Amino acid sequence: MIITRTPYRVSLFGGGTDHPDWYQKHCGSVISFAINKYSYINVRELPPFFKHNFRIAYSKVELSNDSSDIQHPAVREGIRKFAPGINLELHHHGDLPARSGVGSSSAFAVGLIHSLYGLNDQKISLNKLAQLAIDFEQKTLNEAVGSQDQIACSLGGLNFINFGPGDTWEVEKLNLLPKYLEEVENRIVLLYSGIDRLSSDISKSLLNNLDSKSQMMNRTQELAVKCKEIFISEGDLSLVGPMLNESWELKKAMNPSAVTPLLEDLFIRAKLAGAEGGKILGAGGGGFCLFWVEPKIREVFIKKMAPAVAVPIRISHEGSTRII
Repeated sequence: MIITRTPYRVSLFGGGTDHPDWYQKHCGSVISFAINKYSYINVRELPPFFKHNFRIAYSKVELSNDSSDIQHPAVREGIRKFAPGINLELHHHGDLPARSGVGSSSAFAVGLIHSLYGLNDQKISLNKLAQLAIDFEQKTLNEAVGSQDQIACSLGGLNFINFGPGDTWEVEKLNLLPKYLEEVENRIVLLYSGIDRLSSDISKSLLNNLDSKSQMMNRTQELAVKCKEIFISEGDLSLVGPMLNESWELKKAMNPSAVTPLLEDLFIRAKLAGAEGGKILGAGGGGFCLFWVEPKIREVFIKKMAPAVAVPIRISHEGSTRII
């Protein structure tokens, strides 16, 4: 039996510039971090005496004798690509809901590949795991997703990631001193909007006429660079809130599908409750929102935002891990 644990992620700045349609021509940069909420995958080879060859358990349970009959596309194609000829049972459990902007689909892809490698008794580096997950989501599953989530979920930690030229990427780990890191974490409030959405569907709108959005995309990348400079210099964290607001305005301008009236109402409430800034995580359209709040009003802010659910998080410095 193999069990893997893969962290979800929060993207701060630069989202959109990690899409290959953009960075292969223009390069891109993002700053993001893994969080201490995880996707767990448990997989084992099935003995021959079961009536089925595959048992796949996630939000529902699938039993089949042929892998091509598996309805879950990532599991079906993952078995075909990474574990052909093996009959298996797979269970997935997640600390956070799917389709919510925290990189859940990429965390699943990373954990799936990691688990299937383990089932074949193969070791894999975290950098290779990230690249395999990028190729798997973008080329095998044909999803319109970027490349930052697979890296963040594979490697863990707080990272500044450069993309391009071409298909290349490079990670700069930001190792903040414990006291300053705690100050960063204490300003972050993660709220669940209760709205689920499919990120690849939302992203398709962003990718339309991408070259016409170059000025806004470049500014998005500049915000990622500026945030990195603030962090590595232990700079003024009150600067980050307005930057998040600008990032959210840029996302709305580039992709109207990212915003809904319910989300706009949530942001108005958050501002009235004292948030210095905020953004929708992931592609937008729903899921989790990140708000930047002074630590002294944090608890009051969370109470004022009820019934929206606040999820306490810390930065996870551990990437995808094989537990067993």
